[in-house]
Amino acid sequence: MKQYMKVVFIRPSNPTGSGYLRSFGFLPVPLGLLQLAGDVRATGNHEIKIIDMEADQMSIQDVINDTVRFNPDIVGLTLHATAAHNVSASIAKGVKEMKPDVITLAGGHHATFVPEEMLRSNFDVVVMGEGDEIMMELVNVLENNDDLGKVKGIVYRDKEGNIKRTPPRPLIKSLDKLPMPAFDLVDREKYTFDVFGRNETVACMETSRGCPYACEFCSVTPTWGNSWRNKSNERILKELSEIKRLGYSWVFFTDDIFVVQPNIKDRMKLFDQMMEMGLSTNFIAQMRVDITAKNPEVIKKASDAGLRIAFLGVESGDDETLKKLHKGTVTSLAEKAVKVLHENGVVVLIGLILGAPYDTFKKMMKTIRFAYRLSDLGADSVQFSIYTPLPGTRVFVKALKEKRLFTLNWDYYDILLPVMKTKSNPLLVQFLQYYGNYTFYVRKWIRSKFVRDKVPERKMELLRRAEKYFAGKLGHYMKEIVVSLPVGLIKTARLMRQESLPPDEKLQELIASSKVIVYSETEDKRNKYFSID
Repeated sequence: MKQYMKVVFIRPSNPTGSGYLRSFGFLPVPLGLLQLAGDVRATGNHEIKIIDMEADQMSIQDVINDTVRFNPDIVGLTLHATAAHNVSASIAKGVKEMKPDVITLAGGHHATFVPEEMLRSNFDVVVMGEGDEIMMELVNVLENNDDLGKVKGIVYRDKEGNIKRTPPRPLIKSLDKLPMPAFDLVDREKYTFDVFGRNETVACMETSRGCPYACEFCSVTPTWGNSWRNKSNERILKELSEIKRLGYSWVFFTDDIFVVQPNIKDRMKLFDQMMEMGLSTNFIAQMRVDITAKNPEVIKKASDAGLRIAFLGVESGDDETLKKLHKGTVTSLAEKAVKVLHENGVVVLIGLILGAPYDTFKKMMKTIRFAYRLSDLGADSVQFSIYTPLPGTRVFVKALKEKRLFTLNWDYYDILLPVMKTKSNPLLVQFLQYYGNYTFYVRKWIRSKFVRDKVPERKMELLRRAEKYFAGKLGHYMKEIVVSLPVGLIKTARLMRQESLPPDEKLQELIASSKVIVYSETEDKRNKYFSID
């Protein structure tokens, strides 16, 4: 029997790298891998290595070489981004060629809903959904050369080469019971937030999992079993204390929604405890428009405890479109939410989507103009994304059935390039995405020269730092407009002409995988999710 296992966890990059890193110098720690590393540690004295392609600016071959030098028994890659599929497959292939006996694992949002394709891409095991308990069991099973079929919640290839799917496992009921993430396995100085200073570093924390809502385009809901679970304040403060001890200047709460209706009282108490215990810190959170607009007292206390940046999923400037997206909000609430955050000294990043199947040119322009309106109310940054059907979602299944996708090359599923035929020409959608992003900032800069808006000092300090950073990046932004836009349009035009979709057998496989029940107790919720028009 082996005394210990050697495990490598890898965060692969997208083919074009991180847009947040290029534009804002923002690269948070790979929390998912650090949590899995903590899980494995809890099972024995195993040797673990984290490889982060983005943080270490590594090529695929660099990752392969570094992995093989460690001589691992297990290599795990997380695919939270669909666009990382081909990079991950290349890494797995290279590692297997140099070390055929290694066991390769794939996990994350994307891998969960295309497991058969992952197994054809040199992976031995695909972890379905949350991987904590699965990883702990897998290490023990592989350590003892036992039967993989005993591990619930995986898809794997047996010794005869047949693909096997084990029964789904239940969701983890108490997130407090999870081992602490292995924050010590990465170098803090690599995880930067340059837009606010060269010495700023950013850690990640998870205080809850899942989302109680069901936006049609989002892969979060199906990945986490159409449910929401949270950690206790005591556990959150314990993790926050460790992050503060390690010297990170920012914390990104990775929760898909940091405040939901059931946990408002707990959040208010958490903010009080952070201040009482000296654990206040600059933090970033993702917020819902309606919760923010209707609970200004929560935002005030969050700001006092350190909320400095909030991401609002506004999605559209058209109420009819919001209804079809199943967003559960309206534009008037977005306006109020931005004002509430701005008045409390919070930098506001808004997310908007262009190119939905029911979007028209008129509605997309309405969304762009709405971004301008939110800018006047206090929004500081915008992210225009292109409506992209991701595996596991209703819209992906519908697009496959209707054969609307003109490519299944996962490199293009980065929400910045169109992959689907809709009412609007994909080239127009792609152009408007650039137009919306850049005119937002140009207009905001021009307006600042003529209108002196009242800005709270704690926010103004951050904006001054950001202005210096952006001034130094003008060359990058000009290149994006002059080079990246035309190159991207040409690339999309070629894809549309080729339009090479796989045979019906492969399409049916993808449909079935996207509709699979990931967790044993969520069948009714999953069926309800797919029954929504």
